[in-house]
Amino acid sequence: MLRWLVQYWTVTLGAKSTEELDAEHYLFVVATGLHSVASVNCVAFNRWYLLLTSCLAMLAAGTLLAFSTLYDALDVYMYGSQTKTSVTVLYQAYIWMGLSAAISGPFIERRGPRIGMTVATMLLAVGFTLAQLAVTTKAQLFLTIGYGFFCGGGFGMAIVSTMTASQKWFPDIRGLTAGLCMCSFGAGTVAGANVYKAFLNRGGFVQVVTDVRNIPHVFWITGNVRPLLIRFKFSSVVTRTDVHYFQQVKALSLVQCICSTDFFCMYIAFAASIIPAMVFSSEFVAINTKVFGQSVDVINASKVQGLSTPPPRSYIYISLTRSGVVVNLAGQLAIPVISDLIIRVCYANPAYARKIVFFFILSAQLGSMAALSSENMTFESVRSLSFTYVFGSGGSMALIQCFVTDMFGVYHAGTMYGLVFTCWSLRSAIVGYGFADFQVTRVSFRNQMQWMLVVVAIGWVALLFVRTNSVDRFFYGYKYSVCGKVVV
Repeated sequence: MLRWLVQYWTVTLGAKSTEELDAEHYLFVVATGLHSVASVNCVAFNRWYLLLTSCLAMLAAGTLLAFSTLYDALDVYMYGSQTKTSVTVLYQAYIWMGLSAAISGPFIERRGPRIGMTVATMLLAVGFTLAQLAVTTKAQLFLTIGYGFFCGGGFGMAIVSTMTASQKWFPDIRGLTAGLCMCSFGAGTVAGANVYKAFLNRGGFVQVVTDVRNIPHVFWITGNVRPLLIRFKFSSVVTRTDVHYFQQVKALSLVQCICSTDFFCMYIAFAASIIPAMVFSSEFVAINTKVFGQSVDVINASKVQGLSTPPPRSYIYISLTRSGVVVNLAGQLAIPVISDLIIRVCYANPAYARKIVFFFILSAQLGSMAALSSENMTFESVRSLSFTYVFGSGGSMALIQCFVTDMFGVYHAGTMYGLVFTCWSLRSAIVGYGFADFQVTRVSFRNQMQWMLVVVAIGWVALLFVRTNSVDRFFYGYKYSVCGKVVV
């Protein structure tokens, strides 16, 4: 068993057959055996086709988060009232999504994203079928197994497959590629939530559910998934950066990458950049009604009006308003693109450029948390500082993809990103379970901001110890230097 585990977590890529090499010149292929393919010589392959399919796959994966619009309706449909039972299905999906992303990495690196997407599609097909069976028979167990386990696991594999393919094929614009994929993920969440809202005939996202007649049709509509055939070989495009650095990164084994202090510190820094945003957004209704005295009607009005003349004091719900969506998507696209520009203009080490941008994100979030945790906070301060935090949180979700790739190499990018992604999925489940009964008051809100300030500060310090230069990273033992002077 131990030997099998060691072998599984050791990624070695064999030579490709002549058929595989010939097939890579064309867009479509047909599997003729376990290790053989035949090309369909109709459309020549172009890497931009791959980016398009990656964005479509991420668009589909984003619909997983839109399930939060359904669980109240599912409770009413199955139990006759809002029992908060169906929400646990989403938490289960988060957990299995993270575990699937972490465990499937070596498999996807060996067999390629095409096989990974095929397996993911099979899991999703089974999951949506069981989910449909659950609403037909009103059996909660089928919903938990189908949507929680199979759909969560399928989306986890799909995300890793698209990430590893797009990052390999676009080494010259990894930031832009990651930004477009994450924007598609966010767009999928928004689109799915609005489709579900239309099915339920709800006037607002927080309006009480009364019409559940269309629940039996939801999973048939959203479960129409097809496999995407994605290439594995990556482009020969290179940037004018440190070639010696990448040669040393390529020589790293997967176990060395996972057990490195750099990965541990990166994991903590990434967690610090996204956990407070999840806590804050999950309590937006309670914050608005109990801390700032707004009504549910104002909440729904803010969702409808969005960017056009929003009601006063309504921006606290930026996670679900159109304004908040725009800010989040802008961060997902702008921040990684800025890191690309730094690399190309300054010819900087790519990993170092990503780290610098990550520092700016955490610094801005640290300042926002410090202001929000003060006793003299006002609604206006919450409104303005929340935009800063959402912008940075969205940017870190996209930036971490290219940061991981530049730190640990393209052959370990899928596995390492899958492990980092567990932070995102598990924080959603932990926050959901841990804060289900949390009572929001002005005092508790301020205390919450204070401990989140500590979390962000820990992440900021952890990022300091992520080494990006080859002299420190590949020193025999451990070495950390600042401005050329050895500190540790």
